[in-house]
Amino acid sequence: MRVLAVFAHPDDESFFCAGTLTKLASQGHEVYLICATRGEQGRIRHPAIDETRYPKGEARGRLREKELEAACTILGLRPPILLDYQDSGYPLEVAQANPQGFMHQDLQQVEDVLLAHIAQIRPQVMIGFDPQGYYGHADHIHLHRATLGAFWRAGNVMADPPRYLLFPVRLKEQVARTRFDPERYGVSACSVALRVDVRPYAETIRAAVLAHASQAGPEENFAQVLQDWPGLLEEECFVLGGVRGLAVEDLWGLQV
Repeated sequence: MRVLAVFAHPDDESFFCAGTLTKLASQGHEVYLICATRGEQGRIRHPAIDETRYPKGEARGRLREKELEAACTILGLRPPILLDYQDSGYPLEVAQANPQGFMHQDLQQVEDVLLAHIAQIRPQVMIGFDPQGYYGHADHIHLHRATLGAFWRAGNVMADPPRYLLFPVRLKEQVARTRFDPERYGVSACSVALRVDVRPYAETIRAAVLAHASQAGPEENFAQVLQDWPGLLEEECFVLGGVRGLAVEDLWGLQV
């Protein structure tokens, strides 16, 4: 099976669904990752990394690209595919003031780029952002729209388009333990289509997260990472964003 994950910044793959990705890779599936930007606007959280050596922009993007490559190797993924868009920044006020940022790029053009990669990779399963962008990042939401559009358009141009589109999510109870609004950025248990026990891959997830040293900080701060991302080493949940080829009665037993 071929799986294609589509995320916006280096480290999204490690914080949102590293356990599932590495489980699939360890089972012999081909797991690909598209990353829309190099995270050029990300903050430096590791005291050993000199911010003046890696200022926001191209230099910081190169740093984060190397971190992403290391994380993908740890997780057993194919080398990441970078789309060369620029990180918009966070929060929204910052992103809105950055006209070169990804959130301002033409949505249909982004769809076209994604569709070309989908046609080349021919995944059976795609993984991408939910409509709220996991925690509201403008780049995440923009990429959600482009990924959703490319998933459905693939049915028009491919003989064997991807069958499933999954969105990694957090339960309301988990989000309530963070600084984010649980009613906006969490989901109820009844919405979850797939739960993956990632405890057997805890050390791999930890290593992949720490490979993004600029974002995760030093190893001794990993306890804080777990507070910010409850459930990171335990379970990953997904909702169904799209499915191709199933009739309504197959899902609900309804007679049409």
